[in-house]
Amino acid sequence: MNKTKIGIIDYGAGNLGSIYNAIKYLEVKTDVVSSAEKINSFSHLILPGVGSFGKLAENLQAKDWPFKIENFVKKGNFLLGVCVGMQLLFEHSQESTNATGLKLLKGSFSKFDKNNSLPLPHVGFNEVKSEKTKIWNGIKNNSPFYFIHSYKLSKTDDKIIKGFTNYGEKFISFIEKENIYGCQFHPEKSHYVGLKLLKNFAGLNN
Repeated sequence: MNKTKIGIIDYGAGNLGSIYNAIKYLEVKTDVVSSAEKINSFSHLILPGVGSFGKLAENLQAKDWPFKIENFVKKGNFLLGVCVGMQLLFEHSQESTNATGLKLLKGSFSKFDKNNSLPLPHVGFNEVKSEKTKIWNGIKNNSPFYFIHSYKLSKTDDKIIKGFTNYGEKFISFIEKENIYGCQFHPEKSHYVGLKLLKNFAGLNN
């Protein structure tokens, strides 16, 4: 019996509804979770992200999420950060220098190179060159995913980098470390390939 149940963390991020609708479309059990005390009833968590790094980091701290999320992943459960949600898995961002992320992963974010002549934010569909890990099963390499962001992961452990994209420069667009995953793009807005990625995430088990 499939015991997968995905919790979508409600902490003020703008894309919560679209992720919820995508998971429901896949016929996977899901619910929005607004209290950190309730996450142990889920096997998987998604940390959405539309908003500023600083404000969303503050929202997480205010509701005691960091400690609970850290314990959740230590138990072997699965966590996916989307867009700013991915950024918050790390330590810092140039967008809000006084804010601190969840620090589950080592690394920081910086704005795209000022010598890059392309407009910011980076908006629209762009290809992801991915490694063939389990979450990418059945997805063709260089598939298009939807992006909207101005900051990129600039420093981290090379071992966790599992996807790249080009936007005037090569940047990291997907990471994974054991049971922690992060995508700079929005799978919930990326048509069938995005739905496939979310379905693969739901299918991860211990």
